[in-house]
Amino acid sequence: MKNSILFLILIGAILLGGCSLLSDLKKTASENMAIDKKLPKYELNKENFKEISYEGKTYIIQESEVDRDNLDEPIGKVSENITINENNEILSKKELGKIEVVPNKKDEKRTHLNFGWVYSIKGVSPDEEVAVVINNKFHLAKIK
Repeated sequence: MKNSILFLILIGAILLGGCSLLSDLKKTASENMAIDKKLPKYELNKENFKEISYEGKTYIIQESEVDRDNLDEPIGKVSENITINENNEILSKKELGKIEVVPNKKDEKRTHLNFGWVYSIKGVSPDEEVAVVINNKFHLAKIK
């Protein structure tokens, strides 16, 4: 009898915890969507994927990453999803849809780039450096 009651209490706690987690996820998603609507759009240079620009300022995206703890607040968004080949050419949807039954002699390498929000960095002016989300990593971008 005691084991049954403990089992029911445990199941109830798990269900309540799960509902709370789903509620938190929904709240976070709603907050992020509201922020995203207000963020200004930074432009990706389609000729050089290492450059973004906003209001006449151009930033060069570095290989180095910024730790999440050093980020301040989102100040913009790039919002671009592209796939490029080894020659840094953007692949069209038609090209992405092709499946080679017999591959060419050399395999074509593809890189998917998912650009997201632009963040200010704690203690640094956005006129000097920002952080850009690329494939879920925060890359440093310095003013050109």
